[in-house]
Amino acid sequence: MYYGCSWFTMKIGFIGFGEVSYRLSKIFFENGFDVLTSVEGRSIKTRGFVNSIDYIELLSTFEEVAKESDILISANSPHSALGIALRYGSLTNGVYLDFNNISPDTSKQIANFLGDDHFVDSVIMGKVKSKELNIYLSGKLANKVESFIMDNLDSGVDSKINTVVISENIGDVSALKILRSSYTKGVSALLIETFESAKKLGLEDELWNILDLTENKPFRESATSRINNSYKSSKRKYEELEEVLEFLDSFSDKKEKLMSIATRDKFKYLKNRDFDN
Repeated sequence: MYYGCSWFTMKIGFIGFGEVSYRLSKIFFENGFDVLTSVEGRSIKTRGFVNSIDYIELLSTFEEVAKESDILISANSPHSALGIALRYGSLTNGVYLDFNNISPDTSKQIANFLGDDHFVDSVIMGKVKSKELNIYLSGKLANKVESFIMDNLDSGVDSKINTVVISENIGDVSALKILRSSYTKGVSALLIETFESAKKLGLEDELWNILDLTENKPFRESATSRINNSYKSSKRKYEELEEVLEFLDSFSDKKEKLMSIATRDKFKYLKNRDFDN
C-alpha cells in the first residue's frame, strides 16, 4: 500500500453491500476515491440495487475486490465478521477495516490472523446517513490510514470525513464501540417500553409534550427515529448486544451488567415480533 501520494486514486473495497456500505461508498466516492464491490452470492434485490449505482466498479468475486483494494471494508453483521475477515482480509495487499459492532476479543482474533500490518480496529461514530462521517481508528497502522484518507480528500464537496486515532492498541476502538452500543440500545429499549405503555393508556402525545419540556429538543423527532430504527433493525441489534455481553463477561459479574442483559433480552423479544400485524 502506497501512503501519502496525492495523485494516487485510492481504491475502497466493500465486502457485502447493505445500507451502511452504500452510505460509506457514496461519501468516499464524493471525496474522490474509487469504490469496488461484487454481487457474488447476493440476492436478486441486492443485485438490482448495486447495479443501479453508477459510480461503483463491480468485480466478479469478492476475492477480486479484496485483491484490488487499498482499503477493504467489512460492514455486515457481528456474527459473520470473523469469518469474512479470515476469508477475505488476508487477500488484500492494503489494510482491512471492520465496521461491525464486534467485541475487542473478536478484533484481536482478526489481528492475530491478519497481522498488525493489515488490520486496523475501526468504527463509525454518529449517524451513517449524515453528510459528515466520523471514523475512529486504533492499531499500529492507524496513523498511516488516517493520513492516507485525509490527504486524499476533496475539499470541494459537501460530504465530509473526519478521522480520530485513539491508540496503537487493537481492541481500544472496539471497546468504545461496544460501550456506546450498550448505552444507545439500552436507551432505545427503555423508550420502546415507555411509549408502548403510554399508547395503551392513551397518553402518548401528552408524554411526548412533557419530555419535550424536560429533555433536549427536538426530543420527539430524535426519539421517534431511535424507536423506529430499533423495531426495523432488532435482529442486528440483538446480535450486537450478544457481542456487548461477551465483552462485559471478561471483567464484570452478572450483577454489574443487569441492564445490558435486560436490553439484550428485550431485543431478542423484539426480533421475534411481527410488526406488520
